[in-house]
Amino acid sequence: MVTLEQVKFQCRIEHDAEDALLTGYVAAARDHIQIHLDRTIYDLAVPADDPDGVIDNASIDQATLLIVAHWYAHREAVSESAMVEVPMGAMHLLQPYRRMGV
Repeated sequence: MVTLEQVKFQCRIEHDAEDALLTGYVAAARDHIQIHLDRTIYDLAVPADDPDGVIDNASIDQATLLIVAHWYAHREAVSESAMVEVPMGAMHLLQPYRRMGV
């Protein structure tokens, strides 16, 4: 699980004034990732009753950091400077864990 300290390092933030905002971004990013993957992310172990669950890992954490940093830098829904996805960005990191329906 991504920590507030990791997020602040990723975003180059040296103050505590926006900690609540960043914590909200992390929670929203995790929700976004779980919906994208169509899987539940677990911190330590996948319960036996969830055959599609996935354990949190470095790729998921890095994707979380990329998403949060993007949302922190671009606080509006659309901007000209944010119209292009970063190559090999968050979705690239998440693709191997995505459950694809047939």
